[in-house]
Amino acid sequence: MMAFRQVAVLAAAAVIALACGGGGTSSGGGTSCSKTFKVGLVTDVGKLSDKSFNATSWKGVQSAQADSSLCVQGRAIESNQPTDYQKNMQTFVDQGYDMVIAVGFLMTDDVLAVAKANPKVKFSIVDGSHQSPPDNLTDLLFREDQAGYLAGALAGLYTKSNVIGGVYGLDIPPVHKYRVGYENGAKHTNPNIKTLGVYQPAGPKAFNDPDWGKARGIEFADQGADLIFGAGGNTGNGALLAAQQKSKTCIGVDVDQFDSYPEVQSCLITSAEKKLAVAVKAWITSVVKGNVKSGTSLFDASNGGVGIAPFHNYDSKVTSDQKSKIQEIEKQLASGTLKTGAET
Repeated sequence: MMAFRQVAVLAAAAVIALACGGGGTSSGGGTSCSKTFKVGLVTDVGKLSDKSFNATSWKGVQSAQADSSLCVQGRAIESNQPTDYQKNMQTFVDQGYDMVIAVGFLMTDDVLAVAKANPKVKFSIVDGSHQSPPDNLTDLLFREDQAGYLAGALAGLYTKSNVIGGVYGLDIPPVHKYRVGYENGAKHTNPNIKTLGVYQPAGPKAFNDPDWGKARGIEFADQGADLIFGAGGNTGNGALLAAQQKSKTCIGVDVDQFDSYPEVQSCLITSAEKKLAVAVKAWITSVVKGNVKSGTSLFDASNGGVGIAPFHNYDSKVTSDQKSKIQEIEKQLASGTLKTGAET
């Protein structure tokens, strides 16, 4: 199977409250360590309950905690609004943490400011990009367009109505890449396809408005879409619920949502995945081992950093010919012989 399995949750989290006003979770590291590295993760407003982006980044911290060779102890703080971002990161700095992970493009400027002000602490950001980051900041980036392209290629092969939909979060680079890849992948395998799509408007419920996402998903189903891609945290999760309610097929995002969001298993054919937990743990390991680098760490089809999840309940419904075509497209993406249309 061409999909990559997600890193499993290997440590339980206990809910605590932090003085900064955001919620937090924590787990302990090993007890026989000469030094314990303290890792703090700050979510964006999508929070750990998003069943995808933030939740899986946190799994990377949990995986590092469970690795006895790393001697890591981690904690997560959930942000309630954008004004929490710098405050929450600074909370970890003030508590003597060695590493701080910011989750989400929306924190790009905030993590840069806090990293510059605290050069002795190592920082990383999932999905944030900086032209000239300081030596203590690493950008963890993914080729979302490749994952989206694979999901779209499958949708183009599988659709019966020749109409597919996508309900997205804010129109920011990683979400935009998902959409471009998805729509171009569908057109690659099905020139007759019609693609419907909508970005969530900016506002306090960014990535966290399942009711809005569900309403858009129902609209697309009523317009003939028989596959709906939900790519926007809890907002996108609402679109998956819409597909299920309308007896349509759905596609998850960021992680294998068959595992993280079992409520929609009956409609989920696959998920467009980026290996968030793998990337987070890899960065933590590089800090512990003393070989961390600033700048960009890119995860794509060539290094297993993106892909699509197993077909699960749909495995017998996806034909062997369709599976072969998807596998060939993945090879071409990995080799660079096939372009998604989102390349910069």
